[in-house]
Amino acid sequence: MDDEEQILELLELTLRLHGYEILTAAGGPQALELFAAQRVDVIVMDVLMSPWDGFETVRQLHRAFPPLPPIVFLSGLNRPETLPDLGGTVAIEYLLKPFRPSDLIAVVERIWADQAGLTRES
Repeated sequence: MDDEEQILELLELTLRLHGYEILTAAGGPQALELFAAQRVDVIVMDVLMSPWDGFETVRQLHRAFPPLPPIVFLSGLNRPETLPDLGGTVAIEYLLKPFRPSDLIAVVERIWADQAGLTRES
């Protein structure tokens, strides 16, 4: 999820090329609509978005659809020393922009393996 269309397209292309099925949302309200229709295994989300930032989007998703899958936050800002309260226990990774597509895949693969207890085949 990202509010910049070019980044959203890059994320979608990168993940699809590695065999993932992708749902995209341009912001928090759209993500809530998508979650109402279909659950996902991993959320990849920008921190700085509008009208809600990534942290508020996670809080809203958690209120509506607990428990949440693991989340990969993307940001051009360094990871805060302590993350804000996101409404529950959720596995979180933080990837700094700019990043290589291979970095994103490595993080998603690690989360997938940790959550599923197995390794995905590419």
